[in-house]
Amino acid sequence: MINLARFGALALTLAVGSAAANAESWSPSPEPPFWSQARQRLQASGDMSQRTWLFMEAMDSPSLKAGEYLSNPARTPLGVEFDAALLMRRQGQEAWTVRELRMRALCNQQRLQRSSAKGQWLDYVGREDTSAKVRWICALQAPD
Repeated sequence: MINLARFGALALTLAVGSAAANAESWSPSPEPPFWSQARQRLQASGDMSQRTWLFMEAMDSPSLKAGEYLSNPARTPLGVEFDAALLMRRQGQEAWTVRELRMRALCNQQRLQRSSAKGQWLDYVGREDTSAKVRWICALQAPD
């Protein structure tokens, strides 16, 4: 439970370097080679689920490297549910921490929620660009 709260707090800091200068046209940038290599190593080691992950954005500061990923979007009556992953490494540490959780975009309300350890949906406090990201997530096509 504490780890999920930390995930939420840390994910809020990922606004740095966001491509959301124009909230109407936000879309993820291509996955940089650094993040691709980190993700592949974490998947190969079993620390991150073996599935197709879409790079959303990253933060790189002197004290922390963190990247957000999205996978398995599925349309629901309320919007889009998806798996989220946060990869992070603090300054001076060699090991990565991976947090995976279920989230959903409530399309009509332009907000995000995360699933708690008890299976309850909890509001995910957003950033300035959250509504643009929700619009982007809600526009994803369902996989065949």
